[in-house]
Amino acid sequence: MSDETTPATHHTDAHERRIRSFVLRQGRFTPAQQRAFDQHWARYGLDYSGKARDFVATFGRDASRVLEIGFGNGEQLLHSAQAESARDFIGVEVHRPGVGRLMNALADADVGNVRLYNHDAVEVLEHEIAPGALDEVRIYFPDPWHKKRHNKRRLIQPAFLELLATRVARGGRLHLATDWAD
Repeated sequence: MSDETTPATHHTDAHERRIRSFVLRQGRFTPAQQRAFDQHWARYGLDYSGKARDFVATFGRDASRVLEIGFGNGEQLLHSAQAESARDFIGVEVHRPGVGRLMNALADADVGNVRLYNHDAVEVLEHEIAPGALDEVRIYFPDPWHKKRHNKRRLIQPAFLELLATRVARGGRLHLATDWAD
């Protein structure tokens, strides 16, 4: 698992400062969510290593791969994994309680085609997912960061979309849903 207490900025060179697209507000972490990490992380969790991951080995099969970024509590990801069992799903979420809640639901339903990162999606895309490794990326209602001074934190920006385009195979799909016109 990632260390959620790491600083919010990373220095890639002496002059560039990277700002994360999220602010970590952990909220309440229940005993059930902690048990999920203790009991189910080995099955569902992907520890961030900073190296390209072999998803065929990870899932034990070569299937179409879908990445869902910011899955929240995971209701949609669970539904998708059950409805589309021929595909493998990779979820990325920084909110630990949501990851714990989803792992409990996946275990209760005995779903085997989902793996989860509790880490920053940009870093996962940059370092863990090889070019062309994904067939689809799903992003549902990313935080719009309404104030102009916060626009730099929006996930959906040209540089991020350029990165996504390198990770999706030719003919792949970006499914983006938002209710924020800007």
